[in-house]
Amino acid sequence: MRAFALLVAGILPSVAFCAPAHFDVGDAHIIVVRPVDSWDPNKTTSSYSLDSIRSKNFGFQYIDASGAKIVPSSGGMFREKRATALSDEVFKIMVANGFGNKGSHVYFVSGPIRLQPGQMADFTRAQNQLYRASVVQQGDPASMGSRVAAKQAAGVLATAALAGFGVHKLGDAVNLSQYSTLYSDISNLAGGASAALLPVPLPDFDFSGFAEIEVRRVTDNAGHIGEIVIAYRKPKTEASEQAALAQAIAAAGGVGTTPPEVETARAADYAQRLSIWTECQATPGCVQQ
Repeated sequence: MRAFALLVAGILPSVAFCAPAHFDVGDAHIIVVRPVDSWDPNKTTSSYSLDSIRSKNFGFQYIDASGAKIVPSSGGMFREKRATALSDEVFKIMVANGFGNKGSHVYFVSGPIRLQPGQMADFTRAQNQLYRASVVQQGDPASMGSRVAAKQAAGVLATAALAGFGVHKLGDAVNLSQYSTLYSDISNLAGGASAALLPVPLPDFDFSGFAEIEVRRVTDNAGHIGEIVIAYRKPKTEASEQAALAQAIAAAGGVGTTPPEVETARAADYAQRLSIWTECQATPGCVQQ
């Protein structure tokens, strides 16, 4: 049990996490972990999500400031246009990059969870530990394809169900609380920040000098999960939030990447998972399903 805790804490050798998209919009720095970049052992959902990048088409939905779910549409022959100022901005970005709002692949963007810049080091460390723990709990990545097929379960790696795997279930599953630094990191995440943690890798970034940070979960209807982090150098305004979030949503849907780049990212994610699993197998007492 203790050996597994050391693995989760990142004390054993490990490979670097895959790099997400980084860019600036005005005074905001944005980090986007694209759902489509996650390795998927299910060939059907893996191909389905990649096809949307090939065809440059996706839909998106989001939670607005009031907590309401917004389902925009750019319109078409059989659809009435439904839009907001934010969705219009996303549509403009999509069109400018050759993307359309057709097809069945849809991304869902949650409302924001606000974090303080001083929380981000603990948040990043805890999230990466959670990613490692989820990899070990899922078992050998090399056999996941056959296990997924046997269970007829799509997207076992990063489904909406796994998004709910959460910190509170992690302790019940593998009893890490007395060994890992995960819980000490989480204890420093006040204001509900631990609720933003996801089992996806997040890069280290220096958030000092920023005024406020918001984190959003991104899921798609193929069962993949990603994340949007927006760090504002000045207190945000309605205009700065719209500009940053529009670019982030577009990036989460695949604007700015290509099918070969997605395949490279997926291969890196798979290699990373294999490395974590290999470390686990080489460590006596490593716990898995």
